[in-house]
Amino acid sequence: MRRLRDPLAWLLRLGLGGLLVVAGVLKLRDPSGFALEIANYQLLPALAPYLAAALPVTEIGLGLGLALLPRGWRRPAAIGVALLLLTFALAVWSAYWRGINIACGCFGGGGDAIGPLTLLRNLGLLIAIAALWALDRPARRSQSPAAAQPS
Repeated sequence: MRRLRDPLAWLLRLGLGGLLVVAGVLKLRDPSGFALEIANYQLLPALAPYLAAALPVTEIGLGLGLALLPRGWRRPAAIGVALLLLTFALAVWSAYWRGINIACGCFGGGGDAIGPLTLLRNLGLLIAIAALWALDRPARRSQSPAAAQPS
């Protein structure tokens, strides 16, 4: 089981980490455009410029942490990624159900309007980070026979 678990966790780490790094870099190319996309969600429009500056850097940092850091640091990075993905999913869900016809902004400028496929993609990313959390955990240490016997 461990033989399958390690490569799968590695692929998930590289895939999710790489996706976040690419998304963050693309958003950094046009911060004012990204700020407008954030404001279009009509959740916290006054914070849009600050979020447009902070989110891409956060995505890049978490993506690199998830992909490259040792296990002790990957677990906190995975929590950060999960919180970020959950926030993004809730924002997309909120805009979709309020009938706001906007582009996702997931990879910087433009893109298709949010819809059911956007919601499914976000759900898939949340499932992927949950799977990574389960797969990339430290191995359980078994008790030695001497420690297992009552004294």
